[in-house]
Amino acid sequence: MCCALGPGERVAVGTEGGFIFLERGVNDERTVSCLKSANTFAGISATPGVTSLCFDERGEWLLVGHDDGGLTLWDIKRTPTILKTIVGAHRTPVIALVMLSKVESNGVVDVISSEEGGLVIHHTLSPLGMGVVRVKSASLGERTFVIAAHALPRVGSVSVSDINAHDNGIISPTYGETLSAAKNIADAAGVAALCTMNAVLIMRLNPRAEVIAKIVRPPNIAATVLPVMCWSPRWADEVTTHDNVEECNLVVVWGASVYVLSVDVESIKRSPGENERTKRAANTSRILNSWSIDPEGVVASAMATAWLSQDLICVLSSRNKLFVYTSHGQLIERVATSEPPIAREIVQATASHDAVFERLPYWHGSVAVRGVHFAMLSPSRLRRGKFFGWFERMQAKKAEGNWVGTLNTLIEVASDELPLWPSLSKKYADPETTRERAVQAFVDVVPQFLDESLNTRGIDSDDAAYFELITSVVFGLLLAFNALNQVYAPVVFGAFLNSKCKVAFLKGMVPHILSDKLRSLPAEVMQALVEHYAALDAANVIEQCVLHMDVESLDLNQVARLCKHHGMYSALAHVFTRALNDFITPVEAMFQASLEPKFGDKARVRQVLLFIFKTIQGEQFPTNGCRLSSEIVSQFRMEVMKFLFEPVDLNVFTMSTHDSESSLSTTWNAAMALAVREDDSSCPPLRLLYLLLAEPKASTVVLTEILKDWDASESEILAIDGLPTDRMGSQVIVEAVVFAAGACGPVNSAPTRSRLLTFAASIVGTGRATVTQQVERELLETLALAKTKHDVIEREKAMVSIIGRRIDEDITLNDECQILNLAREAHFAQAEAVIYIASGDHINALKALAGDEHRRNAAVHYVDVCLGKSGPGIVHAEQMNAGPAVARAHPLDTESAKVFQNELLAIMPVVAAKSADVCARIAIAYFPHAQAEVLNALSSEPVLQFQYLRQVLEAVHEVKDGVGSPHDMSLVDLVSATKSVVTTEMAELYFRLMCQFEPQDVLKYLKSEDVKSLDEARCLEYCREFNVMDATAYLLEAAGNYNEALSIHLCNYSTGIRAMAQLFTTSGAEWTKTAPAESLMKGFVIETNEALHVAVGMCRRVSSEVSNSEEMWWSCLDSVFRSLLELTDGAYKRVRDVLDEHLEDVLRVMLGRVDNAHLLEMIISRYGGRDISELRKLLTRVFGNCALEREFLKSEGSSVKQEADKKVLEDFQIRRRAQRGTRRTVR
Repeated sequence: MCCALGPGERVAVGTEGGFIFLERGVNDERTVSCLKSANTFAGISATPGVTSLCFDERGEWLLVGHDDGGLTLWDIKRTPTILKTIVGAHRTPVIALVMLSKVESNGVVDVISSEEGGLVIHHTLSPLGMGVVRVKSASLGERTFVIAAHALPRVGSVSVSDINAHDNGIISPTYGETLSAAKNIADAAGVAALCTMNAVLIMRLNPRAEVIAKIVRPPNIAATVLPVMCWSPRWADEVTTHDNVEECNLVVVWGASVYVLSVDVESIKRSPGENERTKRAANTSRILNSWSIDPEGVVASAMATAWLSQDLICVLSSRNKLFVYTSHGQLIERVATSEPPIAREIVQATASHDAVFERLPYWHGSVAVRGVHFAMLSPSRLRRGKFFGWFERMQAKKAEGNWVGTLNTLIEVASDELPLWPSLSKKYADPETTRERAVQAFVDVVPQFLDESLNTRGIDSDDAAYFELITSVVFGLLLAFNALNQVYAPVVFGAFLNSKCKVAFLKGMVPHILSDKLRSLPAEVMQALVEHYAALDAANVIEQCVLHMDVESLDLNQVARLCKHHGMYSALAHVFTRALNDFITPVEAMFQASLEPKFGDKARVRQVLLFIFKTIQGEQFPTNGCRLSSEIVSQFRMEVMKFLFEPVDLNVFTMSTHDSESSLSTTWNAAMALAVREDDSSCPPLRLLYLLLAEPKASTVVLTEILKDWDASESEILAIDGLPTDRMGSQVIVEAVVFAAGACGPVNSAPTRSRLLTFAASIVGTGRATVTQQVERELLETLALAKTKHDVIEREKAMVSIIGRRIDEDITLNDECQILNLAREAHFAQAEAVIYIASGDHINALKALAGDEHRRNAAVHYVDVCLGKSGPGIVHAEQMNAGPAVARAHPLDTESAKVFQNELLAIMPVVAAKSADVCARIAIAYFPHAQAEVLNALSSEPVLQFQYLRQVLEAVHEVKDGVGSPHDMSLVDLVSATKSVVTTEMAELYFRLMCQFEPQDVLKYLKSEDVKSLDEARCLEYCREFNVMDATAYLLEAAGNYNEALSIHLCNYSTGIRAMAQLFTTSGAEWTKTAPAESLMKGFVIETNEALHVAVGMCRRVSSEVSNSEEMWWSCLDSVFRSLLELTDGAYKRVRDVLDEHLEDVLRVMLGRVDNAHLLEMIISRYGGRDISELRKLLTRVFGNCALEREFLKSEGSSVKQEADKKVLEDFQIRRRAQRGTRRTVR
């Protein structure tokens, strides 16, 4: 039995009984015909068996080879009929056939047939019309033994439309148009590959039959292995030619070894006088790549091979495996094929001298491959297959319920990563079109995927987490496809809305909207999203989504309606300002929303004020975008002022019974009652008044921004001519603010009233609005007497502006004393100073400015301006942060400047009392060599002297070094760093002030080089006066009073030990384990270590100079012993541990200087009447350690005394660093 594949998915199967089963498509239907060949010879009719089959390239002829050596040509274009029967062409069964159509030959076909006996014949079939075919035959070899043949495919042209017409995206080589002979060398040559038992022969038939290449068996391949081969498809755009030579690719498989070769085919070159001769190169084939299909060592042999495209090669192995490789040998896929095909046999003589033959299996004729289709003839059936394209692969996996494989296939196609797509070189396909088809395929399967996923969980399941997982899969795939907008496709959207995943789907959309991946919302999607989140009372989520939308893609009417209904006014502003360039409609909507359903909704009031503020500043609201143009801002300013100023009906401001109980409703009713009492004409614009009462702070900030460098009359704002009172906008605003402050009342709403009147005063002070004298006085009193702290600077600045305006307009300050009292009571230094500056009282102005707590540069800059060292005016004052009063100062004339400078020294105590910093800076700038005079002027206040000295030295330090912060330095460090010239009197004053205010740095100062001129007796007197103990001990030691100095150090030590003991006595056991207790303990340990170390160090220094050195050492040891013996209770274990360390340190030093026996005798005589068992243990341990160390040091030839001192010092330093580090960690 044998089989063959032809164009149009035609299949033919031949049987040993001579029957041929032909399946083909007729009128779009698949039909099966049963054909039977009958040969008549010598009047006897017989039905020979079928041994080989072959279709022509058009699929119109079927050539059949028989076991009697005959050939039958069938016309299968319509009703199968026999065109020609060739009887006796071969002596043995025909085992291989191949048909090649001649180029430009009117249907002439070349046929190569081979028999089992080895004979190969070339037939030329020429149709003559009326069903007559002429045959011309010629032998190509008697002993060639061709077992299979494959014609080189004709060149085809491919268009994108051909590919897009197929769901698979696959085009087999049978599609496309055949090119002319003039353009194709190999087509004109008529090339075929003939597979023999030992080689593959490449034969050309035109202009004459000849072998142009021979591919012999590789040396490592056994003689029993038969080859299989297949030509690569040829497409017009991929044909490679050079020097009239075309390269054609061929795959040959010997057993498990795969070889990809390139075969050169030359064009026909006729030389003069030699019409039939051709020239051919010696090397016409070469190996491009090779690999093995048996990498795991399993014995396998190739039964068939095929090119799926120029990029993919398929190999069918005898182990029932189908391998797919790239042309470079990379394994792409491996598929099991269950039942193997029928094995045919051929007889081959062995290499031995005996006439022994062996039968070799081969599968040519049992496996047929054409394009992407293949057929395998097994003993029980014919199995047909097809190499799936991406769409068919996806459909097959979906039918299996393999959704992972289905979705993965689509992702690979969309990302151009699927190696089996298409079975044609990818360069012929449009990647974008393919991606779109893959996306559409996914969209189409979403409903089924959703339905099956939910069914596997159970119809009644209500697992929210699982629903979110399913939804995230869909969104993730759409992101992978870069087609997230397909979430709005009716198929996808409808499938989710009609399933239990609706909530998860709507929630899943939000993150992608907020990340700007979904920039549009169809009307039905918007409606569903709003309904869902509105039911959850989470309209803010929808609002945030709208803010990230492309407003031009939205249904504006729907969005505006939904925004108003659900209170999404930020989204409403976003849509109107960006889509319609309308900025006033959102203001109107938000303002109206603040009135109803809840009167005085502060959130809405703040929102409308924020929108106005941002827009006036040229910023997009609510999200920052591009800056608004100045024209838009100017237009909006006029529109919003018109909105605030235009008259409205009072009924607009209605409130419910519940709203009437709020504070704003009470204030509003009071304002309306006030308007009725005074005069309806005095009532300010109601909208403006409403905002001022609802949010006074935000309203005044917004109005300040509106009025900045702008003003307009009422007629211009309202666009109405002939108004009875055409006031300026700032005047209207001030009157409204004063009216609102009056409605607030003086008691219950003091902060609100203060803020409103401060704002009004700031405008009145600029002269842009006027008020009555009574109102102005009320403004000043409110600014001064208000108790609010957050707006002190604004209130002071407003007060200065009003006073300054009155001065500039030459308005007599009849109430000057009252204003001064108000300014002093409020600590408004700037307001106080501006009155003095106007009257020429510069000294009092300086005194006032020196006390300015908010502007430390005010007084200094004022002096600089008056004395001509700095420029006057607002710009310089703002740069120096000197305040509005100093901005009004002017340089003094020469005489006045001299008088002013002379008076400065006299008022230094007053200035220093208010600010030592100001005093020091003025003194440095104008009295650099008069420090003594300044100090004398401050002699009545030592604190001021000390502060002055610090400020002077800090300033000098800054000038000299310019690095670091002198404010963190001590007085002694400043004296050293500034290298100040210090007289004896000043040095003594420095020392006394340090003892009084910085006692911790006195000892450091005494050890410096700056105290050589000081009287040590006076220094000791000051140290005793202010109880500076460490400095007192230092001076006593310097004076030779060692015993008293030592007693001070030991007293400090004992005090520290008692403090540690008291920590465990007065506090509970639990508290001593807390972090604060640990911190205190560490501090006491450090202090006692320091005191004992200083005492021991002193003894070491003076032991050689005094006669009672042993008594001094005993004093140190006695302090430790006494404390150790007093604290015998178990509660003091930690203190005793510290004392043990101290005792060991002291003994180590003493044992190098005092005889051990004498030391022990002293201890026993002093404490012989007490229980010293614990002390004896300690002494034994100490003496033992010291003895061992002393012996070791003696053996090394070192000084015991020096090494003992060195070891004690090192141990002390290490322990001190560790304890300090622990204290820092605890803190």
